[in-house]
Amino acid sequence: MITSILVGFLTNHYIGHNLNYCNSLNSYGTIHNPYAVVLVGSVDNKVGFIKGKDSACGDIFGPVGSVSINDNLDFIAGGYNTNFKEFEKLGTKPPSINGITPVLGLNYKIPITNNIKLNNIISVGIITHAISFDF
Repeated sequence: MITSILVGFLTNHYIGHNLNYCNSLNSYGTIHNPYAVVLVGSVDNKVGFIKGKDSACGDIFGPVGSVSINDNLDFIAGGYNTNFKEFEKLGTKPPSINGITPVLGLNYKIPITNNIKLNNIISVGIITHAISFDF
């Protein structure tokens, strides 16, 4: 069994990038939003959860899973609760479906060591970066 822990720290919004997101680092939609993903399973398939903050600094939690395409590329899918109140304060609607914000995209991993990687999750509207630790 393999456990992966991803610690996220930076998100770039390429859709809706001029919104006044929480923890903005620039006017182009780059924000600092802390989150953690814990995944357990095999080399090929893992399941787990995400916990952290969304683009409006609302608390998030939800299931997530990944399927390996090759050593450095995974397909990732899941979702988390949507904090409508925080987005309404910004004057925008969150990208949610029935109160769930989807997580759907590709995770391109750049190895730093055998067990530590820079993760670049390319999803609908955002690219987010995390460091992962595999045990």
